[in-house]
Amino acid sequence: MAAGQMISFLDRADFARFDDDGGAPTRLRVASADACPEAPTGDRGLRLSLAPAGGRGSFDGVWWPHGRRLDREAPALVAALSAAGHPISRLSVNGDIWTGIPRRFPQSTRPPVRISWFRALDPHTVTLDGGNRPRFFLLVIPPDTAADVAADVLRMAAAGGLSGPSGQILRHAGAMPLGARSGAP
Repeated sequence: MAAGQMISFLDRADFARFDDDGGAPTRLRVASADACPEAPTGDRGLRLSLAPAGGRGSFDGVWWPHGRRLDREAPALVAALSAAGHPISRLSVNGDIWTGIPRRFPQSTRPPVRISWFRALDPHTVTLDGGNRPRFFLLVIPPDTAADVAADVLRMAAAGGLSGPSGQILRHAGAMPLGARSGAP
């Protein structure tokens, strides 16, 4: 059975939940103090799951950021994708959902990543472009999603089971889509 690629810093309990089928997913560590300077070592890690190569789904993977400040979240994402063989030169997000959106941010071995934001872009999607490579589409799990729900969505991505619109995938998994909070004042 081919498994997707898991890129994350998981504690043993989290990793055990992902290993319920008997096969351990591949983990890529992107441990760099300057990759995510606001995160103390060991407190926060990148929560990303990539679909298997040639997956049938509508997304290439799932990203579960810790917050909505793009200047704090995106550098570790781009570094991990570059290390996994997906170099990034441009990142596009929904400007109504994210805060702290820089125009660009530096990479250590490549030109800076240009950031674009659009109000019309799906708020649950991040689009990454690597120049002459096909675009890379990530489903974004809202930062405040319960850990067990997010783990299910991350596992679905690793199994290549992400198909359909982002809001439908998140609702089906039990994650409340961004901006659709019921009962909020």
